[in-house]
Amino acid sequence: MRIAYLLKKFPRLSETFVLTEMLGQEALGARLHVFSRRTPDDEPRHAELARLRAPVEVLPGGGRIDAWAELFASGANPGELLECARRAHERYAQLGLEKFGALLGEALWLLRRTRELEIEHVHAHFATDSALVAMLLRELGGPPFSLTAHAKDIYRTSVDFGRLSELIGASAFTVTVCDANVDFLRARLAPRAAQRVRRLYNGIDIESFAAPRTEPRQARHVLSVGRLVEKKGFGILLDALELLVQRGVEFQATLVGDGEDRARLEARVRGGALAPRVQLTGAQTQAQVREHFARASLFALPCRIGDDGNRDALPTVLLEAQAAGVACVSTPVGGVAEILDAGRAGALAPVDDPRALAAKLEHLLDDAGECERLAAEASRVVRERFDVRRQSRVLNSWFEASVAAERERCASRS
Repeated sequence: MRIAYLLKKFPRLSETFVLTEMLGQEALGARLHVFSRRTPDDEPRHAELARLRAPVEVLPGGGRIDAWAELFASGANPGELLECARRAHERYAQLGLEKFGALLGEALWLLRRTRELEIEHVHAHFATDSALVAMLLRELGGPPFSLTAHAKDIYRTSVDFGRLSELIGASAFTVTVCDANVDFLRARLAPRAAQRVRRLYNGIDIESFAAPRTEPRQARHVLSVGRLVEKKGFGILLDALELLVQRGVEFQATLVGDGEDRARLEARVRGGALAPRVQLTGAQTQAQVREHFARASLFALPCRIGDDGNRDALPTVLLEAQAAGVACVSTPVGGVAEILDAGRAGALAPVDDPRALAAKLEHLLDDAGECERLAAEASRVVRERFDVRRQSRVLNSWFEASVAAERERCASRS
């Protein structure tokens, strides 16, 4: 079974879940090929990337795809391809697909490459342009496709659910990462598309985070990890930490990550009472993050809903913190309550409420026993629901079913 992953950029430091998923598929024997539609950013690379056997091929950029040449290079009948492209253009013009020409060029290029590589299924992450290219590729006669819908691609107020219904309805299946997402999508999609949606939690390599500690945890040390963007709630976290300072609560805090809010957050820390207590490290690799997990006594991620509707669905870093044995505090946004088992495997504070968050943090900083209880329950939940080996087997079975159905369809036509 030859599977292609079609992504905007690969690798990406913040998208560890994609790499983990690929490694899980390779462990089950799937032969993968990765198409990166854009050149990846110059940023640190996770050490786990060296384990990936799949080649990574970057599509020609800067308008270098010659769509007319690709019409004659794929091995398909050029006239039939033109007719497919014409029908697709008529439908997508009604959906307001502004970049149709560029996306069609990519799909034509991929039609040739997937045939050369004998790709049997294409999987895209995020219900955005990469998934649209996969859909166009299928309409041109390429392999069936699936996609994983995450958060920004479904929750932003700018999402067009007519277009999303068209995309998901054309897929062999669509994965989304939590029950909250399933409910949200099924309430908004056309019936045919809603039937395609399946929940599959992101899996993590639990053992890589659950290694025995060689040193004790640092007492009263709060850790947070994530992209420094609005929906992660780092501003709310600093508000809560400032309240702890005012109350005379002892703590140290480390914030790991980079993003558009970094300069503003650093200025807040430098200019106030948090300066001696809070460190912002910038972006770090997964190996470095594991070291932070091993030292921290408490993990906090007060997720919130952005002004544009964007929010977290299933923050991978919360799963990693649970696997590493760190008690967690978060907010009931998206699938967070599913990760924390409705507050039984971690503390939940109301959204956008620094005082309530500060109270939760103070309570857990003062109660090591409660932290140990929450961490133990979190370890049970993460092993039961989020083990990458289990999740990989489910996804692999869906890939196999799609490939088998396509082989049967082709056989019946020959």
